[in-house]
Amino acid sequence: MRRWMAVPLLFTAITLALTTDSPTARAADPAEETFMTADGVQLRGLFEKSAKNPGADPVVILLYPPGKDNDMNKPGDWKGLSARLATEGFNVFRFDWRGHGKSTDIKDTKKFWNIPAPNDTDQNPNPFTSPWNNGRMILGAPTRNSVKIKNDLFFKDLRDSVKYAPTLLLDLAAARYHLDSKNDGGEVNTSSVYLIGTETAATIGMAWLVSEWNRPAFTPTPNQLAAPVIGAFPTYRYAFQPLNGGIVNEAGGDISGAVWISPVRATSVPQRTVQDWVSRGATKLRENNPMLFLVSDADNKGKREADFFFNEVLVANPKKGGALEKLDQTFLQEVKGGKTLVGSQLLGQATIKVEDTILEYLKARQKDRSKLIRKNRGFTAPWSINLTGPLGGNPGGLGIAPP
Repeated sequence: MRRWMAVPLLFTAITLALTTDSPTARAADPAEETFMTADGVQLRGLFEKSAKNPGADPVVILLYPPGKDNDMNKPGDWKGLSARLATEGFNVFRFDWRGHGKSTDIKDTKKFWNIPAPNDTDQNPNPFTSPWNNGRMILGAPTRNSVKIKNDLFFKDLRDSVKYAPTLLLDLAAARYHLDSKNDGGEVNTSSVYLIGTETAATIGMAWLVSEWNRPAFTPTPNQLAAPVIGAFPTYRYAFQPLNGGIVNEAGGDISGAVWISPVRATSVPQRTVQDWVSRGATKLRENNPMLFLVSDADNKGKREADFFFNEVLVANPKKGGALEKLDQTFLQEVKGGKTLVGSQLLGQATIKVEDTILEYLKARQKDRSKLIRKNRGFTAPWSINLTGPLGGNPGGLGIAPP
C-alpha cells in the first residue's frame, strides 16, 4: 500500500527560516581532480569548494545514473546544482563512474584484470571485482597469455552494463577515500556527508551506505583487524573485513542524509537483496541516514519505484503496533508540475525549483549536525567492497551474485 507523506509544517517552518539569508559569497569555479579505485582505475571528478567555511562545512556527493553518453555534467543541470550548493555552504564533489566521461584509464592493469606476473607471490591481487573484470563482461579483456594488456575502459566495452554496475561501488568507495584525504588536509569536513543521486544511482548509493556501516570511520589499529595489515601502517583492505573489536565508530554514521530523485532499483540486484541490505546488512542505516525521495507528480512508474525504497526497504511509515518506529526525517514527496520528467531532467527547471527543495532538506538535516568537528581519518589507500558473500556472514558481503 502506498503512503505518500507531505512534509510536516515544522520541517517547512525550519527550512524557510534557514533559507531567508542571502548568500554572502560566490563559490569558486570547480577544480578537476583525479583519484584511484582499489582495483586500479583512475577516476576524474570536480570539487567545488564551499563559499563559506570549507574546512568545517559538510560535503555533498552528486551521483548521476550510469549509462551511455552520461557523465558528471549531463544529462541535467548538475553544474547548476553544484554551484548552488557551494554558494549555500556545502562542499560539492561529483565524478565520472569508470568507463564514463573522463574516467577511462586503467592505471594498475595487474589489479584490474587480476593477472599476476609469472613469479608474483600474490596470485589473487583482486578477489573483489575480478568476477566482473574479465572477458565475459568486457570486450578486449586480456588473458594470462596476452602480449598487450588493455589499459582503458569505455562504456562501449561493456558487454552488459547492467550486470557490470555493482563494480561502481568501488568507485564510490574511492570517492569517499579521496574526500577523507581532503578532510585530513583540512579542506572539507567528512563528519557530515550527503548524497544526491538520480534513478539507478539510488541503488548504488544504498548499497554503498550498507558497506559504510560495515567498516570503521577511522583507521583501525593492527590489533583491531582480523586480516593482516600491509607495510608499516595499517591498511584497511575491504569493507565487511572481519574486525577483532574496539571499533566504536562505523563510517555509516558520517552520512548525514541522502536525496534520491526518481529512484530506481537496478535490475541486476533482486528486490529481496535490497530489502536485506537494511534489515540484515546494516540495521543502523534506517534510523541514522534520513532520506528524501522526490518523484514527478505524473511519473507513475517512478512512484512505484520510490514506494519500494520508502515502504518496503526502509519501512519508513510502518503499521502501528509493530516493532519499527515511524521515521520522522525521511520523506516521500511529489514534485508538483514535474509532469513526466524523470531523474536528472528535473534539475534546472525554473518552474518546479527542485534545487530549492533539496537545499531546504539538507539545511534542516545539517542544523542537527553543524557542531560536528573534523576528525583525522588516517586511511592510506582506497579500500575494496566485498560485493558477494552472505549478508550477516563473516566476513559477509552485499549478497550480489557475480554475473
